[in-house]
Amino acid sequence: RLHRKRNRMTNVLSPEDTLADDVETQSDEPNSELATNASAVGNAPKRMERPVGVNMQSVRKDYVVMFLSMHVLTLLVLVPYFFSWTGVALFVLGTIVFGQLAVPIGFHRLLAHRSFKTPKWFERVLVTLAMCSAQETPAQWVAWHRKHHSHSDHREDPHSPRVGFLWSHIDWMLHDNKSAVGTYAMYEKYARDILSDPYYMWIEKLPIASGFLFFAHAISYAIVGAIASVLMYGFTPAALQFAGSIFVWGLVARTVWVWHITWSVNSLSHVFGYRNHETSDDSRNNWFVTLLTAGEGWHNNHHADPSSASNQHRWWEIDLNYYVIRLFGVLGLAYDIIPPRHVRKRTPK
Repeated sequence: RLHRKRNRMTNVLSPEDTLADDVETQSDEPNSELATNASAVGNAPKRMERPVGVNMQSVRKDYVVMFLSMHVLTLLVLVPYFFSWTGVALFVLGTIVFGQLAVPIGFHRLLAHRSFKTPKWFERVLVTLAMCSAQETPAQWVAWHRKHHSHSDHREDPHSPRVGFLWSHIDWMLHDNKSAVGTYAMYEKYARDILSDPYYMWIEKLPIASGFLFFAHAISYAIVGAIASVLMYGFTPAALQFAGSIFVWGLVARTVWVWHITWSVNSLSHVFGYRNHETSDDSRNNWFVTLLTAGEGWHNNHHADPSSASNQHRWWEIDLNYYVIRLFGVLGLAYDIIPPRHVRKRTPK
């Protein structure tokens, strides 16, 4: 149902288009200093109604089928037959590559907030890897996230825990929302710069593109796993078991795990934790989410300074993703890296 609207975008979006005025991606407005008293852990946010446009009677069947099938398949990790240390190693490696590199750095800090720049080819590599986590198209992901920042924990926020914890974690994606799901107005307001790129526009105009990328990488897992199994064990039952472990642990369980650690930023980090900054939302710094996401859990810091490539506002609030971005800079793969505001203030222009 999106392709009719996508075709219209070609006529209104150009490389010269800029971000919507009310989307704070590189704002340098002053913020509050670090609060002297951190707020209590676990303060429950106030309840509010779902965003205008949500139809709870209309379920997005493609999302429901995908989420249910992947979660059911993930239960196979409990079956000893599908266990192998190679599969576990691929699960960990995949979490790092997709869940702590491609999505947080590629989708979030690079595309959504433009907190650093990369060569175009490297940007597209990061973004393509992010799409292998089945988290929607680049323009959709960015538009959702920028709308979240513009209306964080107010009614137009697509996924505020003030509606409900489950809503903020997953339920918001499962129901039609005329104001937030792939509408022309939303793309025009929150993702014009993304769709000025021909690659991202192609993905939007071809409805099966993002799904194709995910399933293509899934098939590649199956093929590589099968080849490795035969080379190691020959055409034996052990080869079939080894291939199954790679598929279950390295692909299915890893994808579901990356979903949940990404979603936990929307849910856990707006309910549990402490606050360095008195922002107008319920964002929290959550050390547990930080461990899962390599730095995304310092969420109150991020909401206080969204244009920064770093979420580290105290010396002990380690942000591994920022250090990866700095490493990209050393390797010539990143430049114009925006440091935190307190560092920018000390740096002479």
